[in-house]
Amino acid sequence: MWRRQKALARLHDELNTLAVFDRVYDYTQHHDLADSRAHALRQMRRSQIMAEINNLSRSEQGNRSRVRISSAILLLCAGGYATVLYLLK
Repeated sequence: MWRRQKALARLHDELNTLAVFDRVYDYTQHHDLADSRAHALRQMRRSQIMAEINNLSRSEQGNRSRVRISSAILLLCAGGYATVLYLLK
């Protein structure tokens, strides 16, 4: 779980860094070929990062739902056990 959170934090930091470079690109008036190519590469990397974040978020949501289901089953079993003990007394 900590690995996922660290990965998400790293990806968000990288997105922030890309945003700074894009802001600098937007403020400059004259763009040469290298600047345009770097901008295109940053946009590709941004889409890759967003896909990674979505994958990590989905797997985290799946784990949360499993925990909720397991907790509900455990509570039902405990309640059933307590009911059976109460009825047998």
